[in-house]
Amino acid sequence: RFGGALAASRPLAVLGLRASAGLATQFAYFAAKVHPDIRLLAGGGSLIEDQIEQCKVAGGRTMLVFMMPLYPRETMKAIELARQTGIRIALVTDASFNDHDGIADHLLTARVSSRLVFDSYAASSTLVSVLLDAMCNNMDGKARKRLDDVERSSKKRKVFL
Repeated sequence: RFGGALAASRPLAVLGLRASAGLATQFAYFAAKVHPDIRLLAGGGSLIEDQIEQCKVAGGRTMLVFMMPLYPRETMKAIELARQTGIRIALVTDASFNDHDGIADHLLTARVSSRLVFDSYAASSTLVSVLLDAMCNNMDGKARKRLDDVERSSKKRKVFL
């Protein structure tokens, strides 16, 4: 269901602020190769409010949210606005966040390791790949075609060594 919601939303908003920005950027980078309209929301502030409203007007039905500790207030504000506009929330957060009732329509949790000076999001990073796979599996073969087209274009333009 999680992958289906991501695949069906056109556009698909992908939100990640502060510590979560890297996860959102990683997902958005690869998803843009197979999904026709990915919109990365990683800047914060009132610009995100504009972007959420634009996504809704353009037909977006789901916002994928990465929310890792320390849970920025801006992320919660963006989630609330998206829900008010009728956008469903697919939330990826850590296992210790338990205040997700009424926030997430779809929820995936991953462990965060706090043994190091800065938290490790290795499990969440792996989850990005799993989400990409789930989304692609719900795109009726169109993901493979789009990925093949992107690879041909990159090769033709000699993007990679």
